[in-house]
Amino acid sequence: MYTIIDIETTGNGVKGNKITEISIFKFDGYDIVDEFTSLVDPECEIPYFITGLTGIDNAMVRNAPKFHELTEEMLRITSD
Repeated sequence: MYTIIDIETTGNGVKGNKITEISIFKFDGYDIVDEFTSLVDPECEIPYFITGLTGIDNAMVRNAPKFHELTEEMLRITSD
């Protein structure tokens, strides 16, 4: 059993990347047995270039949970 984690970020390089979306898929070797996906409030502006790449803009994450608010669910799905 393992998880596959995919994230999208603000891509701010040296200034520090902030997560804007996270998806976690739990895989048993044959099938996806659980999944979790959420937009994340990066607590900063998303550059236009990144919006062009990911399709995620500031309005989409304005009311999204902050990363620390998602940790309980992320720990649950990645356990075992």
